[in-house]
Amino acid sequence: MFGELERGFRGRLNSVRKKSVVRIPSLSDAYRLLCEEGVPPHIVRHCEKVALVAVFLGRELRHQGEPLDLALVCAGGLLHDLTKHHSLRTGENHAESARRKLFDLGYPEVAEVVGQHIFLKPGPPGHPIRAEELVYYADKRVRHEEIVSLEERFVDLRERYGRRTSSWVRIWRLEELTKLLERRIFKPLPFGPEKVLELNRVEDVKTCLTAWLSSAEGTLPKGKCP
Repeated sequence: MFGELERGFRGRLNSVRKKSVVRIPSLSDAYRLLCEEGVPPHIVRHCEKVALVAVFLGRELRHQGEPLDLALVCAGGLLHDLTKHHSLRTGENHAESARRKLFDLGYPEVAEVVGQHIFLKPGPPGHPIRAEELVYYADKRVRHEEIVSLEERFVDLRERYGRRTSSWVRIWRLEELTKLLERRIFKPLPFGPEKVLELNRVEDVKTCLTAWLSSAEGTLPKGKCP
């Protein structure tokens, strides 16, 4: 009997040990990484908008009971295009190169989120919404520096990347999958996808993100955040 209890205790202890502390860069550290990597200002602004959408939705979903880590969501959004400016020259998969870089920097959880912002690995049916899904979806709602509808964003993607038939078909499949994800994200929420468009009014994204991450309610003086 005692042997079984001891084995059970050791098993739980080992499980706790395996669950190491998640390392997530702070907001200032994320901006520092963008600066050190030489990310151009227009890509930084795009990343800010993606983080804004992702964290906004993450906050609202947390209010509905979804177990989301907003710091992870924010870091994934801000750093998802960390190496995109290199890829424009080299042709590399910037999601994969950013994933490797963040993993090497000691941020494996953030690396996993960033690595899926182009092609999302679907989770099992009925699973809670993941940070990866929010960052992927948010990226599909931001055209350059403007928050748009899913339909508008995929028109943009087809115009930019759908020149070959195979690419067009791949983008079409992504759009259908993203529409399904959109329905999942908004199903528990008291508003629809059009609500996200109101975030275009936010002028100081960094201040808004800081407030949302530091406050359980994410409140700011009127006019700063929606």
